[in-house]
Amino acid sequence: MFPRMAVRRVSPPAAFARPADAADAPALTRLLDQLGYPCSEEQVRARLGFGPPDRRVVVAELDGDVVGLAVLELIHPLHEAAPEGVLTALVTEANARHRGIARVLLADVARRARQAGAQRLTLRCHRRRDDAHAFYRALGFDETHLTFDRGL
Repeated sequence: MFPRMAVRRVSPPAAFARPADAADAPALTRLLDQLGYPCSEEQVRARLGFGPPDRRVVVAELDGDVVGLAVLELIHPLHEAAPEGVLTALVTEANARHRGIARVLLADVARRARQAGAQRLTLRCHRRRDDAHAFYRALGFDETHLTFDRGL
């Protein structure tokens, strides 16, 4: 008879968030394309190197691969006492969706916004993204505004 062995459940690896850097440009280019904003790696590297000082670009990593992106912009409206966190991009790799990666990214940017003094996190989401609308509502976001865009 074999000796009795303890069976241990192994949890799948968890995604974690970290600040993006220039080495992430290939993954960010791929993710932005999936979100509907095609650009080159060179453009991504350049945009990471400049921009508003209150921009935070965060990636989610899983098993050593970048599988998600969130961009937080902090704005300082004249009519508000506190800054406002604006989520300007959130995307998860198509083959890694429904694994909690977007939740990890949202928790990270919410923490960063709170640390900067923001009392609210807002976002814009195209009306055609019904799945995203349901996701945001499930996380406590309320639909509060109607947005108008005009090309310049």
